[in-house]
Amino acid sequence: MLDRRTFENTFREHHAACLAFAVHYTGDVHEAEEVVQQVFLRLWEKRETIDVAGAMKSYLFAAIRNTAISNWRKETVRQEKEQVAGGLRAADGQAQSPAWELERMYQQALEVLPERCREVFILSRQQQLKYAEIAEVMNISVKTVENQMGKALKIMHKELKEYLHVLLL
Repeated sequence: MLDRRTFENTFREHHAACLAFAVHYTGDVHEAEEVVQQVFLRLWEKRETIDVAGAMKSYLFAAIRNTAISNWRKETVRQEKEQVAGGLRAADGQAQSPAWELERMYQQALEVLPERCREVFILSRQQQLKYAEIAEVMNISVKTVENQMGKALKIMHKELKEYLHVLLL
């Protein structure tokens, strides 16, 4: 259980580190502030049932990671829906641009990846974290990150192979 005083002390003690971590993770200060606010709000809402027992920083960093990934997924889905709606509204019936098609195929290929593999890939390629940073964030070994990244690259290559082949012709 978390009382008000403990919560306030936790906030003061960890807010700056959480914000720095979130900025590094999201790449955007405003988005990072939103993620940190969501995490602390959820911590306060769950104060009656939560028991972090000395691992508060690890808990907060994991919550930031999970929240950032969740927000990214929701935003990706929203953007995809907007793109599809925009494509349907195109009255002239022209084909979508190659860039739009590649983005659509890329998103579909991401969905094929197993969850852990996808998280490692996103952290590496989109958030531009180093393998050691990914290992720390996900609480896994660097070797596991390497293995998951190799698996992700093989799957992405397989999924995008036909499109890339057409582009190179």
